[in-house]
Amino acid sequence: MNWTPALRDFIVEHLNDDTAALLLAAHRYQGIDVPFAVEQIEARKRLKTKLPEWYANADLIMGGRVPAEQCSSEATARYKRSIIEGESLCDMTGGMGVDFWYMLEGMKRAIYTERNEELCEVAKHNFQVLKDERHPEAEVRCGDGQKLPIPTVDIIYLDPARRAGDGSRVYAMEDCEPNIIDWQDELLQHAKMVLVKLSPMVDLTDVLRKLKSVTDIYVVGVKNECKEILVKSTDTLCPEGHPFDGESHVGCVRVHCVDFLTDRTIEYTFDLSDEMGISVSNSGMKSYLYEPDVTLMKAQAFGSLCQRFPVFQLDIETHLMTSDEFIADFPGRIFEVEEQIVFSSKVMKRLKKEIPQANIATRNFVMTAEELQKRSGIKDGGEVYLFGAKVKDEGQMLLKCRKKVVPLSP
Repeated sequence: MNWTPALRDFIVEHLNDDTAALLLAAHRYQGIDVPFAVEQIEARKRLKTKLPEWYANADLIMGGRVPAEQCSSEATARYKRSIIEGESLCDMTGGMGVDFWYMLEGMKRAIYTERNEELCEVAKHNFQVLKDERHPEAEVRCGDGQKLPIPTVDIIYLDPARRAGDGSRVYAMEDCEPNIIDWQDELLQHAKMVLVKLSPMVDLTDVLRKLKSVTDIYVVGVKNECKEILVKSTDTLCPEGHPFDGESHVGCVRVHCVDFLTDRTIEYTFDLSDEMGISVSNSGMKSYLYEPDVTLMKAQAFGSLCQRFPVFQLDIETHLMTSDEFIADFPGRIFEVEEQIVFSSKVMKRLKKEIPQANIATRNFVMTAEELQKRSGIKDGGEVYLFGAKVKDEGQMLLKCRKKVVPLSP
């Protein structure tokens, strides 16, 4: 890596250029490593909205395509700092160092570990560029965290790589690298808290079955898209006083759902034991339709939603809520129901004429949203929302709705 002011200025100057054309004209730019510059330009483009603070700093070097793809957003990295406690941190899978940098704010000791030598050099450079009084001097260790001595710290953080040797994506914990299931006992001997970032595709039931001493699960979203699952394990007693015996006590696990929307942040927390003990009420369609935020969908917080708000599920497996009351603080999207249509092949033939354009979604329905759109011929978009869903005592229904805009808090 030969980072120079000239290379930095070249990247800034050509940030919006066609990178393919830049590569073809590489001979024109003497003294510039054009392939590396193009890699930086492409990475910066991917990170413009994901990491606005880093994007705005021309002196920072971005990682390659895969590190840029897997790294956290600024919002989710800052959130991680808010859920950890302690004075010392070790990131065992450093990557681009985004999570590490935001998490080490206010720490007294911080260790970044990464086996990729180039990423280590990038991290050293970036940590010096970003350094300020709020962040301690970072210790950079280059090597495989599973082979290096594990430091004794308050918090150990891991973001296992979710790419197989052939480059394909993997989601199961045992398929990621490192395999946190096999390593967890040793990690918990060196830290008061272990925080692991997992794929949003991971099965939460599987997580609780295979990871030990779990106290909290965080389902994190950005703009109504589930981005990551964070699992916190500790060496302390759980709230119900169960001793640390290497097992995860479901009765002690709290689930935190947070979604950083454009205009607000949704936050919702519940005890897993409470959710498991709630009998969900079902009802036919009422005046309003409520779609839980994607993070609550992932966490399956349906029972607690029906307990905390005056809403009912449309059917036991539909996971859409309904109520005659407008509930402005419901954690999700809210729609006003304009028409209920009993689904049939006869209805499908005239649907396009009556609803030429709509945003289509389905829940517990006889076909997918894509199939419904294709077979009906309805154009995508517009202000109308069409939900295909099974409704208790009424069967397969089409619900024509309009989105309710929730007023922002003063």
